[in-house]
Amino acid sequence: MMQCKKIQELLKTDYLDGEVNPQEEQFIKEHLKQCPGCSRLEKELQAQRMLFQGAARKQVPERVWHNIRDAIVAQRLNLRKSLSPGILERLKGLIFTRRPVFALATSFSVLILLAVIAATFIQGKVSLSKQNAAESIAGYSLNGENGYVLYDLGTSIEEYFL
Repeated sequence: MMQCKKIQELLKTDYLDGEVNPQEEQFIKEHLKQCPGCSRLEKELQAQRMLFQGAARKQVPERVWHNIRDAIVAQRLNLRKSLSPGILERLKGLIFTRRPVFALATSFSVLILLAVIAATFIQGKVSLSKQNAAESIAGYSLNGENGYVLYDLGTSIEEYFL
């Protein structure tokens, strides 16, 4: 069956035109002797070929050939025109249409960076204020003999308490 498909394809394309090599031609002839389906297809294709070969040739008006030539030239010119601007347009598209995306990404990056810096600064301030509070509280220390003792805070209050 697979062989028949290959033979039928060759019959439709190259065999009847005489465009197969001698080995393929011999292989096809051997197959046609053994396969009635492929042999019938060859006869049908031969009959169609004879029908078209017997048809009278009509002269095509010269204006048709001119129209065909003009259409081909116009198509080639349009193709050339569309290739150059197409590349430039693609580059413009990549550069200019992507720019808002990059600007937005940059803006978000800057905002995140500012938030991190602000958080670090605020954390430092909170830490410093906690440290100051701890130092203030640490001014009072437990003295094993006398109880709480106020260290020198540099104010007149300490004189009052001492």
